[in-house]
Amino acid sequence: MSRLLEFFLGSILIAAFTVALMFFSVLQYVLRISSSVDCTWRASARTWIDANGNGQMDRGELPLGGVQIHVNDLGNQLVNVAWPVVADRDGEAPFHAPIPECSDTLFEIYVDVPEGYRLTTSSRVEVTPDVWEGLTAKHVYYFGFVPDN
Repeated sequence: MSRLLEFFLGSILIAAFTVALMFFSVLQYVLRISSSVDCTWRASARTWIDANGNGQMDRGELPLGGVQIHVNDLGNQLVNVAWPVVADRDGEAPFHAPIPECSDTLFEIYVDVPEGYRLTTSSRVEVTPDVWEGLTAKHVYYFGFVPDN
């Protein structure tokens, strides 16, 4: 009886380890295949009320929160790769944009102009990100607005 019990418990143990190995192998395969994003580019945008309308953020000019910022990956033909980001009350909007396979690409950053304002800076900025520099350097893209009279 003892040998039969050992055989039975051993068979159950081997079956459990086999199922676990198969499960984790499939899980690793699925996660590796579905993950086409190998690098992430980090940057931010800043929005402000350009009181003198010169297109430059000068001392004393106030931030403009609630502005929606978009990042498109033109190189890979992807839209809103950083999701629409909204500037906080300090006018700051950090974003992270995935770069499939760490390939060279071209990003386009642009804003939705809030009602009652117009831009004093370029409406769109094109950027060729350096993935490795993006890990250490802080890139900030500025969008100034004046009230539309």
